[in-house]
Amino acid sequence: MSHRIELEKSFYLDDRYEQILNRIKEEKFTLTDEVVEEDTYFTDKEQKFIEDKVCLRIRKTDNKFVELTYKPKTTLETELYGKKETNINLTIEDYEDIKYLLKELGYVEYVSLKKYRKTYSKIINNFEYNIMIDKIDDVGRFIEIEILAQDYSNKDEASLQLDSFIKMMGCQGLMVKEKPYRDLVKGIWGH
Repeated sequence: MSHRIELEKSFYLDDRYEQILNRIKEEKFTLTDEVVEEDTYFTDKEQKFIEDKVCLRIRKTDNKFVELTYKPKTTLETELYGKKETNINLTIEDYEDIKYLLKELGYVEYVSLKKYRKTYSKIINNFEYNIMIDKIDDVGRFIEIEILAQDYSNKDEASLQLDSFIKMMGCQGLMVKEKPYRDLVKGIWGH
């Protein structure tokens, strides 16, 4: 099990796709991953998880790996600084058993989606910077800019770095993606 602090901002990727790819190359980011992720999100029976932006997800990657992820309720602090994320790595053989277990515990399958993701990474000043280009079937293309830190002690510095990084990558004019993919796929478009 691992814990980390994830600060991120996501944007709808418009016709600047090629420009952003060129900027990624100019800044010498490395393509570190290219995967197909199949996510199944769960919620409680009252759907409070959806309202509170709690994430309980099973992710199947390239039909080879499975990860169970939990991110707690979104608060003002987590909106500004990111959430603690807990990930448990499982085998592909565990997939159906984990789904069964969550349902038996009273969780409801909310939505599933398929995401095609390319991840570009670089370490700068002890922070991991990631740029993810995502394509979601029937929804569109997105860019996610992320900084990973190991604990909250660097959250203020990381937050400032994230804003600078977004400007450097030329994303400040893009429309912000304010809803998680699960809600976009489900058709919940409001803020």
